[in-house]
Amino acid sequence: MERTIYYKYMFIIGAIWNLAVAIPLLIMSYFINLGLSTLGLIYYQGFLISIILFGIGYYIVGKDINKNHAIVLLGIVGKILVFTFFLAYFLLGIMTILEVIASTIDLIFACLFIEFLINFEKV
Repeated sequence: MERTIYYKYMFIIGAIWNLAVAIPLLIMSYFINLGLSTLGLIYYQGFLISIILFGIGYYIVGKDINKNHAIVLLGIVGKILVFTFFLAYFLLGIMTILEVIASTIDLIFACLFIEFLINFEKV
């Protein structure tokens, strides 16, 4: 597969991943009591909305990989931070291993996005 097409699909799949995770959780948060305070619920929903916004950003990058590399850089930082926080909370006994495994997908995408930024000029 040509690298340009590979990168386009990579960002589209990254967008789908973000949207597939965040949209159902956001919808469920309106109907299921998560045991959060009102402020905690607002923060949780805000976090999910940012995941959705990044998903939209990855879709935009996927439509034209020549533009919007700042979105890619922010995505790298965000995905590494999400993995780091999930791992730390797992080590503290607050999160489950399943949540860490799910966040590992973000870490993999961060590595793929780094590879894109390093090799983009060579495409």
